Amino acid sequence: MREFVHSYIGSGFITNSTIGEVLKQATQRLMGHSGTPRQDAQAILAHVLDDAPREYLIAHPEVPLGAVKVSQFEKLLTLRINGMPLAYILGRRAFFDRTFLVTPHVLIPRPETEHVVETALDWAKEQRRSNLRIVDVGTGSGVIALTLAAHLPDSRVIAADVSGAAVLVARENAQTLSNITFVQADLLEGLHGPFDIICANLPYIATEDMSVLEVARFEPHVALDGGRDGLTLIRRLLVQAPSRLASPGLLLLEIGADQGAAVCALARAAFPHADFAIIKDLAGLDRVVSVRQAPA
Repeated sequence: MREFVHSYIGSGFITNSTIGEVLKQATQRLMGHSGTPRQDAQAILAHVLDDAPREYLIAHPEVPLGAVKVSQFEKLLTLRINGMPLAYILGRRAFFDRTFLVTPHVLIPRPETEHVVETALDWAKEQRRSNLRIVDVGTGSGVIALTLAAHLPDSRVIAADVSGAAVLVARENAQTLSNITFVQADLLEGLHGPFDIICANLPYIATEDMSVLEVARFEPHVALDGGRDGLTLIRRLLVQAPSRLASPGLLLLEIGADQGAAVCALARAAFPHADFAIIKDLAGLDRVVSVRQAPA
């Protein structure tokens, strides 16, 4: 992020401002650059003030800020004005029931991905087993793998990603979890299973769409670019998965909103005797393809 800081340092704040004055000016400057300008300004200032509670900022508008804090705030605010996602500025993002470290080396976790976690946990409860074998392919910051490892403490989870930098972020997010292993791997290469659950939030944006998407300005292309039709990696995973998925077993694929039918067709070709479902997100859009393999 350092290069963005040096590129976009701006001006506009006097060196001795109060919390209320700073937030007022920041909110005005964020208009047109953020859909939630006041909340963003509050989150950035709270971060600069060593994660002070939002309630403190609201209750104490008269508290003066020194020149150092104002300068730090100005630099981060300018990054936000220039489009950097708030999660990268703060270095963290909430997901499911935990908060995760995020860096520009990993995709920012989205609420839609929680459908993968919820479906996996529901299936695990149905199995009435505690010693499940799980792999999360394309783990990124590790949100799927680590959430499942935390909620299924007797399971063994592998978090795999082709990016070594992403694996390091996921490993840092693991904290005290001991039932998880981190692997740098190209999809399921070198991972033999069998796995009771295979989860994957792989890149699914078509290459030609990358140049027009705001998300591609800051988030890693390796986590976004899904090839010519957006399905290159999903297609490759579905070639590998039949020999790795246990019976019974569950495969979950996060997809783009217009990819449900195409991914289901690919999955049926790979698993002709499985049960399939498309799980919709809260907006009613296709979000996850579920493949349930029956007991052998």
